[in-house]
Amino acid sequence: MRPRPDPHPPTTARCRPSPPVFPSCIPSPPPPPPPRRRTTGAAAFAFALLAAAFFLTPCRDAPAPSSTSYPSYGHRLPTLVDLTLIAGAREKSVVCLDGTPPGYHWLPGFGEGSDKWLLHLEGGSWCRNLTWCAQRKETNLGSSDHMERRVEFVGILSDDELQNPDFYNWNKVKVRYCDGASFSGNFEEEFQRSTHLG
Repeated sequence: MRPRPDPHPPTTARCRPSPPVFPSCIPSPPPPPPPRRRTTGAAAFAFALLAAAFFLTPCRDAPAPSSTSYPSYGHRLPTLVDLTLIAGAREKSVVCLDGTPPGYHWLPGFGEGSDKWLLHLEGGSWCRNLTWCAQRKETNLGSSDHMERRVEFVGILSDDELQNPDFYNWNKVKVRYCDGASFSGNFEEEFQRSTHLG
């Protein structure tokens, strides 16, 4: 006798045991959706744009801008002042660590401040031994060859009345520091003691 064909051909459904007359089947869960393509670049850009909009939107509870005026560069650019090297410095025994002439920046005063002076002595500490001094002579604190040729005069050196109401129209001099001895070095004495760095 031939086997009878199965009235319920195999499917992807899983059957559970049931009473012998009518088997009940539970359909298989649907297959997982295909993986989505990642759009990380576009999503990251959108997120960054939203975050920027959120943080840059003014808050209703934020305090109103202060009416107090603070010094800023918003009203005009700072004045650039040229370096002037001291002529005849070697003859006067006034030189930087490497023997180059020292320098200063001078912004002339005007109006009521034309006969008043403000001096700024640049700092830089001492070079404590020959090794430090030899290293320093390769920097702006030991050689005028390494100094900026123009510097910004800001703050107390500014000629802008809004930024510097007390001294804006005075003569202002920034003396550059390059001898490693608080402006007290003596070039000839260094030679006599055989401690010349060059």
